[in-house]
Amino acid sequence: MRNRLGLKRGIAAIAALLFVAAAAGAVEVRAPAAGAELTWMPVSIEIAFDAAADTGTLSVLLNGNDITGAFVLAPPSGGEIVASADSVWGGFVAVGGNQIDVSIEIGGVPVLAGSSFDTLGDPYADEVVSYVQGTNGGYNANLLPGVVLGAPVGAGLWVGSLDVVSLGNEGSLVLRFADNVIVDGPGVDFTVFENAFMLIGAGGFSDPPFAEPGRVKVSQDGVDWVEFPCTLAAGAGPYWPGCAGVYPVFSNLGVTPDPHPGVPTTAAIESLVDEDSLFLQPPAGSGGDSFDLADVGLAWVRYVMIESTAFEARSATLGQSGPDIDAVVAVHSSPGEPLAIPVPASSRTGMLALFVLLGGLAHTRLGRVGRER
Repeated sequence: MRNRLGLKRGIAAIAALLFVAAAAGAVEVRAPAAGAELTWMPVSIEIAFDAAADTGTLSVLLNGNDITGAFVLAPPSGGEIVASADSVWGGFVAVGGNQIDVSIEIGGVPVLAGSSFDTLGDPYADEVVSYVQGTNGGYNANLLPGVVLGAPVGAGLWVGSLDVVSLGNEGSLVLRFADNVIVDGPGVDFTVFENAFMLIGAGGFSDPPFAEPGRVKVSQDGVDWVEFPCTLAAGAGPYWPGCAGVYPVFSNLGVTPDPHPGVPTTAAIESLVDEDSLFLQPPAGSGGDSFDLADVGLAWVRYVMIESTAFEARSATLGQSGPDIDAVVAVHSSPGEPLAIPVPASSRTGMLALFVLLGGLAHTRLGRVGRER
């Protein structure tokens, strides 16, 4: 009898061990991929686990911080459940090494999983290549380059930030990304932050913004430029489609980590007009004017230019004197150039393109070693 009981207990113990071993493989951190090297910015995390798991016991830690509440569970499919959290930030993502730890019960047994990833650099422009001061420009030019590098210092819906440099009419600013490049991802890929602000009109209702629009151009090498279509002609206002310097800026990491400047605002500027100013709240996201590289047919860029041009609709009586630039921030970026590089046939040969690629990668790696953020 004792032998039988011992045998049963032994079988039960082995079964439990086998279950735990099987369950351990039933929880997986799928994104970021283990060992991934990401540009320092909001991170999307995806976890998959067996559909039989008790979802009420799910626990997710990022660098020791509980971020479980950020996850959304998809309906069971194919015997598994996927939990995802988009744009995780809130001060939880660190420059350098990051650790994700997951715990969930399957069949009453806690099952653990973990993964790590590294972040390199940051999503902000790193260098002022050139600044051309136009007529009535020059405000804070003495604070270059720092005033336009790093995160924006937004002031909200109704006030324009003073953490800017003024281009003036016919002025321009060229910024370079050193430890990362902007890449074409889903949706918009980078945001230009100016200091536009909403106006209050009759009855306390919001009017269109006070805007000093400018054109945006991008380049892979700082020599050949591609321009985003920007409507500056008379009658294009008050929203100046395709231009920078129109949307107010909400992100200010010096005050709060949310919204992060790498999380774009998707609400149209028109949605902020004709609303009671006493109750109007900033929409989700960073504000600023965002741009999609797909619109100009480029897979990646390293340089961004903002140009102020005199145009028919600008009125001296309104005090418009060109964009006042706060920052340029990547929404999608990579530590180095993608291997598939579109090269304009009119300006390069295949050999020159290869030289630019190898030189750019070497420069990026050397810059990353010698530079701390």
